[in-house]
Amino acid sequence: MGQDKPTNENVAKALQRLYGDKAAEVLRLYSGSTEEEVEQAATDLAGDRFIGFGTWKWSEMHSKTGRKPVYRYMYSRPRPAMRTEMGNVVAGLAGGGAKSNDSTAKTKPAPRGAVHSAEIEYALGNLATNRVYDWQPEDHEVSEIMQAFFANFIKTGDPNGLGLPTWSAVKTASPAPVMYIDVNTRLETEQTRERYLFLDQFLMK
Repeated sequence: MGQDKPTNENVAKALQRLYGDKAAEVLRLYSGSTEEEVEQAATDLAGDRFIGFGTWKWSEMHSKTGRKPVYRYMYSRPRPAMRTEMGNVVAGLAGGGAKSNDSTAKTKPAPRGAVHSAEIEYALGNLATNRVYDWQPEDHEVSEIMQAFFANFIKTGDPNGLGLPTWSAVKTASPAPVMYIDVNTRLETEQTRERYLFLDQFLMK
């Protein structure tokens, strides 16, 4: 979007530049009515173009050609606010931060959901070693669940275990079960398959 506001008109112009005669189909798949919904739709497309589609394609191919079950998850727990003693430090990737003299840095909008790499310290159980963020009890709960899933999968090739939500494997050419890892960790059927099938057709020519 560059410096353009996320309005329907500006999004339509951006999609025309990116997708040409397929722009209308992309707008159908990534649509919104309010400015907030349009911004979220544009964020979804940006995320799919960055890593979402590639990860989906990888899991689809592995479920078709691999000899082991495939389990998909969506990590969606945002990091908490930074500790007050961090002062003028602003959040960075992978759990760190950097000092900033920019007076507007602290007023910038929070990330929409979990940023790329946010799950690393949760999965590895390293929250206590990162003094940048004000970790809450819910963060430790999410970390414990994620560690248990990962430990089970590493040991047996199956993330399921005692006290954890049941996690079904992907079935070839069907909407996939996806474990949403957050405070309310639960299994849901993917809602994005139509988007990825379109991107597959457009990007994998």
